[in-house]
Amino acid sequence: MITYQTINNHFIQQNHTILPNNSTDSSNPLNLQKNFLTLLIAQIQNQDPTNPIKNTELTSQLAQINIASGIEKLNNSVNQVSNQINNSQKIQLTSLIGRHIMIPNNQIIHTKDIPTKFGIELISHATLIKVNILDHNNNILYEKTIKNKEPGIYTFSWDGKDLHNNIMTTGKYYISVTATNNNKIVPVESLSESVVHNIITSSSDPIIDLGPEGNIKPFDIRAILE
Repeated sequence: MITYQTINNHFIQQNHTILPNNSTDSSNPLNLQKNFLTLLIAQIQNQDPTNPIKNTELTSQLAQINIASGIEKLNNSVNQVSNQINNSQKIQLTSLIGRHIMIPNNQIIHTKDIPTKFGIELISHATLIKVNILDHNNNILYEKTIKNKEPGIYTFSWDGKDLHNNIMTTGKYYISVTATNNNKIVPVESLSESVVHNIITSSSDPIIDLGPEGNIKPFDIRAILE
């Protein structure tokens, strides 16, 4: 009895007198079908008249080749869909060039006299959240207390003034955030605002270029600002 495994194990090469010269590629579904049928015909022609091939055997053999061909077609379809999804994602990502986004970061770049946006990502319900902005000496310049918030992303704006209403210079500052639920610590992450400079799509996994702030992956984006 001829089986798919027999053909896949180079049965064709072992019976090269039966097969045409252009049917030696057992990995190609079309050639596999041609070779299978050629071998099947040879088997029928050379069968024992006293013990002929049964219909169930023929059905089983044809089912095997159809399954093999179907799997190959399914793989090709999945690859095509995957490629279309990747291309669509890359096109969507290019629309982010020049847009402002929120990413996980405990640093913010403040420009004098221009409000600076930042945010937090809260993982679960919190009864109390404390957000501070610090300078490089860990002096508190800005503080905000928030109560009873559900999980999610929240954005804020700092006007660039400290607690004494002094205007801060352009430079790098730091975000400190803590969250609790009835005195139990809740996971929370600080977010900073960045501008998308470019999208690098040469690799299989797109890279988002943030200029001086470095590169990130698409899954690092927490929010797209208006």
